[in-house]
Amino acid sequence: RMALALNALIEGKYSQDSLYLIGFSDYARQMKPADLAVAGWEHVHGTNMQHAFMLARRLLQDDPRTIKQVVMVTDGEPTAHLDGEYAVFNWPPVRETIEKTLREAVRLARLNISINVFMLEETPGLVGFMDRLTSLTGGQVFPARSSELGNVIVGDYERRRSGRRRAS
Repeated sequence: RMALALNALIEGKYSQDSLYLIGFSDYARQMKPADLAVAGWEHVHGTNMQHAFMLARRLLQDDPRTIKQVVMVTDGEPTAHLDGEYAVFNWPPVRETIEKTLREAVRLARLNISINVFMLEETPGLVGFMDRLTSLTGGQVFPARSSELGNVIVGDYERRRSGRRRAS
């Protein structure tokens, strides 16, 4: 619902902006807003943030807009990464998964693509990972209950968008 609301806001009020939606579990994939209405819970193991960040970088690096950001919503720490074309899952997360994910996040930051993460849970592993991610990328992390997530993300987008217009 949150992504649909954000998409409606962008299409209606900020049509010059773009919204790319990426769903991820063991693999990341680009989604269309229409896909969200029928998307269900995948019963696949893995939270492959590395692949999601990689796909976001590919979509955003050539986008001509000057302000680019990744907004990620997650309920868990990274537990999968790509090894060639194949996803590798480990629970608990292994060092290789964490390092590959952080490396991809740093690539985004080097392209001046900001990362904002909304955590649906605050487990010690996820909080520790997010501390590392923000220290390496300058990104921001927000705790959010799923019931208020849509309002928080849409409100944050509106505030950032309004501030950008005043600054121009």
